[in-house]
Amino acid sequence: MMDHSRWIHELNDNEIAEIEAATELTLRAGLPVMEIEAEDFPLPVLAAKILRLREDCTDRYGFGYLRGLPVERYDYDTLTRIYWGLSRHLGDPVPQNRNGHLIGHVIDIGDDVNNVNIRLTQTAAALDFHSDACDLVGLMCLNTAMEGGESALVSGVAVHDEMMRRDADLCHCLYEPVVVDRRGEIPAGKHPWMQIPVFMWDGTGFTGYAPLNAYIESAKRFQDAPPTSDAQRAAIRLFLDICNDPAFALKIPFQRGDLQYVHNHLVFHARTSYVDWPEAALKRHLMRIWLSLPEGRELHPALAERWVNIARGTVRGGVNIPDRKPLNIPPRPDTPAFG
Repeated sequence: MMDHSRWIHELNDNEIAEIEAATELTLRAGLPVMEIEAEDFPLPVLAAKILRLREDCTDRYGFGYLRGLPVERYDYDTLTRIYWGLSRHLGDPVPQNRNGHLIGHVIDIGDDVNNVNIRLTQTAAALDFHSDACDLVGLMCLNTAMEGGESALVSGVAVHDEMMRRDADLCHCLYEPVVVDRRGEIPAGKHPWMQIPVFMWDGTGFTGYAPLNAYIESAKRFQDAPPTSDAQRAAIRLFLDICNDPAFALKIPFQRGDLQYVHNHLVFHARTSYVDWPEAALKRHLMRIWLSLPEGRELHPALAERWVNIARGTVRGGVNIPDRKPLNIPPRPDTPAFG
């Protein structure tokens, strides 16, 4: 797995030129970013590499990278158009938050990490291993931190099997629903908390869903939520210990111009805390996109508690709540995820 050449696909000059030409085509056609489909962003030279990237995510490693996009050449609007156009060759974007954002920004905007109404991605704090509510999550690196901010990935299957080896009883605890704070993203008719297993298995195979531990802890504020048992807490501790074990976790320093895509049902992702640059223009900044895969796998019914719609062959996942704002792309990178 440490042979990075297997899953990092370097962009060459011809492929970069093709990306720029496709971007120019969408501008000449007068297409708003959200209306760009894969066929509007033709990439015949890059097509084979994108196919390998998709197969890396769905059939091989559970993740993959494109590396070497010269992000310093482009303004914010052009970067948004490029990121959207490339990602449309992998799947359908879905909303990431209650503001209806189809492209989000992982950037420290100074939010208090103890505020239960914000996402930790808007701080410089470490993020435990977790999953997002989509088939594929993408991150494009525009700037790296002065120190820290490493991405980390771990195989859900490998963590499950190691838990079974170390303590089968605790592993079985994570097949039972865990109570998680929804952080204000509440689907119609649902509680402000949800119950969802970490490990799921049915006739279609293994599915993993890792909630942030901070969201498990903050669910205690709801008096009507079932309490997390001592056994579940011990199971979560063991789960995170294994996720963070260097024998299982792969830490990857982002480079400017990296595009990382991760399959949420098989691989959990995390990041280390970081220290940012004092200059605002240099702050660590990742663009994020959540994608529904048109050829996505069957999903365990328990995921409907978070996703609402899990039907294969549909645009599924994302944040689906009654008060969600219309779908949009934020005009500024520092737009809060929650408004």
